[in-house]
Formats: sequence, structure tokens, C-alpha cells
Amino acid sequence: MIKKLLILTIIMLFSLVYADDSVLQRSYKIYPKDADSLFMYALNAISSDYRYNIFEIQTKNGYILFANGSKYYLLTVTKRYQNQSEVKVMPRNSDFSLGYETAQNIFALIDNEIKKPMELVK
Repeated sequence: MIKKLLILTIIMLFSLVYADDSVLQRSYKIYPKDADSLFMYALNAISSDYRYNIFEIQTKNGYILFANGSKYYLLTVTKRYQNQSEVKVMPRNSDFSLGYETAQNIFALIDNEIKKPMELVK
């Protein structure tokens, strides 16, 4: 009886760890852009959507603190290689119970921002 309970507990723990890993894996995306350009694309993408309010921008460290309703998120841009960078969107308090929908929405906004044609500033 104790062995069965122990095995069941181990299986449940592994399923919880796997669920957290899948959420973490969906919370970042790699882009073939340099970090500075990607940060500007991310900033434009977040500021263009009415659902998100930006509270803090730190260009030197490459992060944006923003909110979606009452939930706060931290977007970071990290250089991986010369022309490859990573965007990571994480809940501010590491509460992954909401899933990864906000991160996926932000990635879609960044993808759309990258696809826009460049406009000349006069």
C-alpha cells in the first residue's frame, strides 16, 4: 500500500514539473535580430496595444515592466549571438497559473511589428 502511494506521489510530482517546464518553454522566443533592434520592436509592439500598460523601461538592461489588467509581466531581451536575440515574457511574481497566453500574444505583436514596412521619419 505504501509503495503504491509513493509511486503515485512521484508520478504526480513529475507531471507538475513537466507542466512548469512547458510553460517556461513557451515563455520565450528566439528572433534573428540584434538585441537593440528587437528591444525597440518589443517596445513598439507593447505600446501599440491598448491592453498593455507600460510601467518601466530599462534600455541598458533590456527589460520592460508592463501590466495586462492587474497582472504584471517582465519582458527581457537578451543577446544570444551576433544577430540572434531572445525575448522572454515572465509574470512578475513567478505565478505561472495563468499559463502563457500573454507571452504568446506579445510574441504575435512583435512578429507583426517586425513584418511592418519601415517608415521614413521626417
